Amino acid sequence: MTMQLQDPADVLEGVYVANVTPFRDDERYSVDVDAYLAHVAWLAGRGVTGVIPFGTNGEGPSVTTREKQAVLDALVPVAGSLHVVATVAEGNLPDTLDLLAHLDDLPVRAVMVLPPYYFRPVSTDGLRRFYDRVLAATRHPVVLYHIPKYAVPLPPDLVTGLPVWGVKDSGGEPGYAAEVHAAGKGVLVGTEDDLPGRLGTAHGSISALANIVPEQVVALYRQVRDGRSAEAAALSAHLQQVRAMTKQHDSAGVLKKVAEQRHGHPMGTVRPPLSPVPPTFDAVAAAERAVAGPVR
Repeated sequence: MTMQLQDPADVLEGVYVANVTPFRDDERYSVDVDAYLAHVAWLAGRGVTGVIPFGTNGEGPSVTTREKQAVLDALVPVAGSLHVVATVAEGNLPDTLDLLAHLDDLPVRAVMVLPPYYFRPVSTDGLRRFYDRVLAATRHPVVLYHIPKYAVPLPPDLVTGLPVWGVKDSGGEPGYAAEVHAAGKGVLVGTEDDLPGRLGTAHGSISALANIVPEQVVALYRQVRDGRSAEAAALSAHLQQVRAMTKQHDSAGVLKKVAEQRHGHPMGTVRPPLSPVPPTFDAVAAAERAVAGPVR
């Protein structure tokens, strides 16, 4: 069983990218592995600590277990010092255990595990029984994935009572992260609302916007850690404007279009049921607005 025996910051700390998954516009919307690796390589050169494959913005629930295994097999050997925290977001326990078994042969930094998300509500006892089997099946540190907007919420006492690294908090409920943090567990902020405030009870952030402005998200993290509150507030306000722009359409599609403008690698489309960005979307102008940064 995985045990938490060290300071959470020794395992995970900094800016992690909720990296998108490029799909080809073919019959099966197949994963473009070469484009995936090219995007991650670009991110690695811009100061981020790591990537989180196949989370929400990576369209993880739309990707098969076999596809995830193929991408991770290609990604991990070329990741270098970049942390890879693989998301395990399967719809049932057996597929969860199968993917964890595959990951046990890979030197990923940690695994981030979402419970099966169709049945709601479920009891804390049921969640604990699920995570007991997860912990018995992996040698890697386990991050719980709390995203109540889309999936089963994870009570803070569940997080604090299990031998896990901690939680990705994408709910942002008042006091949630503070309670987990006070118990000595790790917290990664999963929402970009008020990053300067939320980073006070977190070890880092998992950012969708870092797909397109990684330098700015890293700069904000450093400003907060250095106590440069005025600079952090200005940059956070700008990032809120960029975030609003990504919500004009399905955000994964917007992020891919803007990322493609930034680095030139084809980022493809989204996989249904998400809808592609319409042809009227001006990716060039969007990239220019995003990169411009806060008004000084």
